[in-house]
Amino acid sequence: MLPNSQLNKPALQDNQGKKTAGVDGVKIISPKQRFELAERIKGNLKAKALRRVWIPKPGRDEKRPLGIPTIQDRARQALVKSALEPEWEAKFEGTSYGFRSGRSAHDAIARIYLSINKGEYFVLDADIAKCFDRINHDYLLSKIHCPNSLKRDLKQWLKSGVLDNGVFEDTKAGTPQ
Repeated sequence: MLPNSQLNKPALQDNQGKKTAGVDGVKIISPKQRFELAERIKGNLKAKALRRVWIPKPGRDEKRPLGIPTIQDRARQALVKSALEPEWEAKFEGTSYGFRSGRSAHDAIARIYLSINKGEYFVLDADIAKCFDRINHDYLLSKIHCPNSLKRDLKQWLKSGVLDNGVFEDTKAGTPQ
């Protein structure tokens, strides 16, 4: 049982972006609000624009853009991800590590270490400049085999636009990171 001082405090989500609000202005929600949100995301929803936040690149004066979705869109995206991820995880190479659930840079380093010690010296490290900014929406959607309702949601998120310092920008290509 929680102490009385903690009973009415909203629970925090466990990620680094938990204190960053989308265009809805919402940062955290209480357990009761989460239950209500779970009920709301079951139906047809209209995706909201992303809130653009500029993140400094380590060791440089340059910044990179980050798109922050609303709490409702984050919840729906998590639901869709849990539906699509098993199929895609089954298709990926066992030795790929980038942007994969449950894998980290430490896993990749350990794999490289083991391969080098076995005499295998071929390692591919790819950092494709502006890759996420140039992804073709139609091509990406053509690769995803899922019910039309999920595909509609994916397309809405890709096309939802970005609100950057109060200025709305359409998104014709690319994906938020």
